[in-house]
Amino acid sequence: MSIQDSIRTERGIPVPMRDGVRLYADVYRPNDDKSYPVLLLRTPYNREDAQTMNYAHPSWYARHGYVVVVQDARGRWSSEGAFHPYIHEAEDGYDTIEWAASLPYAIPKVGMYGFSYAGAMQWLAATSRPPHLACIAPAMIGSDSYQGKAYRNGALSLALQQSWMLFAAQDTALRRGRGDWAAELSALYGDVFSFYKRLPLNDPPESVKELAPYYLEWLRHPSRDEYWHATSLKEKYESVEVPALHIGGWYDIFIDGTIENFTGIRKRGATENAKAHQYLYIEPWFHMPWSRYVGELDFGPEAANRVDQLQLRWFDRWLKGKEPIHELAPVTYFRMGSNTWHEAEQWPPAEAQDTAYYLHSASRANSIHGDGTLTTSAPVEEYPDTYVYHPSIPVPALGGRSGAVPDLTPMGPRNQIPNEVRNDVLVYSTEPLQEELVLSGEVTVELYASTSAEDTDFVAKLVDAYPDGRSYNIAEGIVRASYRHGLSAPEAVVPGEVHRYEISLGPTAAVFRPGHRIRLHVTSSLFPTFDRNPNRVMNPGEATEADFVTATQTIYHDELHPSKLWLPIIHE
Repeated sequence: MSIQDSIRTERGIPVPMRDGVRLYADVYRPNDDKSYPVLLLRTPYNREDAQTMNYAHPSWYARHGYVVVVQDARGRWSSEGAFHPYIHEAEDGYDTIEWAASLPYAIPKVGMYGFSYAGAMQWLAATSRPPHLACIAPAMIGSDSYQGKAYRNGALSLALQQSWMLFAAQDTALRRGRGDWAAELSALYGDVFSFYKRLPLNDPPESVKELAPYYLEWLRHPSRDEYWHATSLKEKYESVEVPALHIGGWYDIFIDGTIENFTGIRKRGATENAKAHQYLYIEPWFHMPWSRYVGELDFGPEAANRVDQLQLRWFDRWLKGKEPIHELAPVTYFRMGSNTWHEAEQWPPAEAQDTAYYLHSASRANSIHGDGTLTTSAPVEEYPDTYVYHPSIPVPALGGRSGAVPDLTPMGPRNQIPNEVRNDVLVYSTEPLQEELVLSGEVTVELYASTSAEDTDFVAKLVDAYPDGRSYNIAEGIVRASYRHGLSAPEAVVPGEVHRYEISLGPTAAVFRPGHRIRLHVTSSLFPTFDRNPNRVMNPGEATEADFVTATQTIYHDELHPSKLWLPIIHE
């Protein structure tokens, strides 16, 4: 038998769901009479593509002894029904898993893989506990449909939501025979940075309203209310009873949720088997594509994409009973800067120690030309720093943790100098380091601040400042002032009143080299990663330029208000 004939492919197989809707799948399997376990990829992004931007083609997995089923989600591409994000994925996943396990050429053990929405499909299927699901390998997906996805601490994840919606709606337009709408959406997608600036957000073109009504629903629910609970994974950890390989990236928008899934199911999984067999694997990548080249940096050959080989060992273990030659550590993570791999029993590593770096200045930390510093000495008497934020001139994100593809959304490390010359960006830096400093864990900022407005945003960004003048972002975070006490409802601030804000910059693992400086940015916008706060308490979908208010921001760093950067340092 030739290599070309070694795989049998069957396309467009209808898979019946419990309500009679048929979802179509392609099946790839070895061209012989033997039975093999099943790998299932359910996707809303076209089963013929099979997420091959990041993974090997399904035929590669089939050649390694698997029946590979790739299915279009409900209401997507060839499958019947209407597409409502996340609503049907638990039941449809259950039905598809049990259908695949019953195939005459299948050993009734099913594993799932896929990233982003396809990762969420795995989790939702797992919570429904299909009897023949043996393991999953979700990549780059969060723990909650509100926090860290649609919104973050009250701020709308603008670039992710709008770019994803414009892409997803094009298939819906074609399914309805509206080529004109598909062309309009494609044009908006191609000029997405102009679309990001269009206000109000809740009045998009008619094509969007008709084809992506879920986008308008997201805007109608700016707080974490009951609408978001139904599809929140972290509220369903007790229903997960299968081993999982959690794959994440340090520059991915979902990295904190990926880690929360790992730690949450270790504690609250449905079975001891599930609790004992959660594994976390983190690369330096952004959402896609996966490569050693991330943004403007090359993380070296150790950061090359080897996920297919990793997954093959994973599925061989749980679907074929092959014990691995080398046992996977509970946590395997890439340390940026040294570009090396490390293992740990937990996240964060037990040896990480939170260390405070205090903000200082002589009252003018504005821009890289200011006098802002970071030291481990607490402040005594210092004047605060002041800057002005107006929504019409937001600070651009310049890389970071967004989602989709890097030419549409801000992703990865980028030189921050264009932002550091702005007076509406406060810059605090250490002296050049005398020795290497290693971080592994969550980075947070404790910020004491006031605003002249009734609402505003505060943004913090951790930066690695190179000796040659370049500076690259490592992690960032945002908090909407009106959500400082929780995500269930906004609460206006009193203008001029000092509040303490805790801003998570998320998890990371990075090394600052000797001669480099640790740098912190503080500002009030990260656009278009997040929407522009009009500096008023109002639904972000309703804001227009006429609602914009100028906010004067004051950042305090004195004995009573010791603003600080918390770094998880490992001493080696």
